[in-house]
Amino acid sequence: MARIYNVGVAGLNHDHIWGLLRSWLEQPNVRLVGVAESHDPLKERARKDFGIDKFYDTYEELIDNEKLDILQITCENSKHREITEYAVSKRINVIIEKPMAESYESALKMFNSAKSSGVKLMVNWPTTWNPAIRKALDMAKSGDIGKIFQFRFRAGHKGPKEIGCSIFFYSWLYDSEKNGAGAYMDFCGYGTHMAGYLLGKPLSVLAFGKNLVRDYIPAEDNAILIMEYDRAVAVAEATWSQIGNVPTENPIIYGSNGTIVVSRGEIILFLDGKEPKSIIPEELPPYEKNAVVYFLHCIENDITPEGLSDPELALQTQKILSAGLESIKTKRSVSI
Repeated sequence: MARIYNVGVAGLNHDHIWGLLRSWLEQPNVRLVGVAESHDPLKERARKDFGIDKFYDTYEELIDNEKLDILQITCENSKHREITEYAVSKRINVIIEKPMAESYESALKMFNSAKSSGVKLMVNWPTTWNPAIRKALDMAKSGDIGKIFQFRFRAGHKGPKEIGCSIFFYSWLYDSEKNGAGAYMDFCGYGTHMAGYLLGKPLSVLAFGKNLVRDYIPAEDNAILIMEYDRAVAVAEATWSQIGNVPTENPIIYGSNGTIVVSRGEIILFLDGKEPKSIIPEELPPYEKNAVVYFLHCIENDITPEGLSDPELALQTQKILSAGLESIKTKRSVSI
């Protein structure tokens, strides 16, 4: 008989939770046993849309009263560390919505506590489950375009409030203490994460972050992070003020022998002296359909999340982001 995993949720004030809840409830070997959330409107949405009927005001009550195998953390970044440390002290596997935390110091404590407890820890970067992005990264990593000398990725939209995020979500996204920054922490992590997967740890970073358009936001609404490597450079851009779904070509990976572009779910391969080639990526394996099924796969097979889901990569990403924040503050390049 297949094992049933008891799953709890810490926080509903991260809007990504609604897609994640759907994924958890679709799993035949999962029982969602409780949610820790204090906001009544969020509890009502979970009750009405997902049939959830057991709630706790705090994550401690949830963990202490339910026999959990897995805890899904979807709340403000500044609470990730304390919730993770409490969960792993009870030997509960933890999956966190990106980024790992609000700071490198918090992320390091999370990583070390999970490692010493022997439980699984995974940070979900949604771009990980995009077949075109995965194919592009793997092609570049395999040397299909020679030596990589530049990577670029831009993420963003016209603003959390403007696109319809809940007030419970954007109220902490706009708070630099709870989020770790503004648009920079929300979106520069995507490019930083992928660049780290391709190129490893940079030598230094230079970053810019400023409120350019959304004057009511008390944090930066636009940011750029430049990562310097020995023979390469990577650029991660973030915006909360962009009108329109641009660029359509994203990410772009430049190599000594060619260029790889992801465009609207397809891959375009440019090789020197040849016509551009359009590649339709294959679907990812069933156990990599999304973060939920992959984390369950890791637990059931007792393996550490790998590749883009490796917790060491998430920790490296947080270290680079923290160095970038120092660069923004000091207006100078910061060594890693």
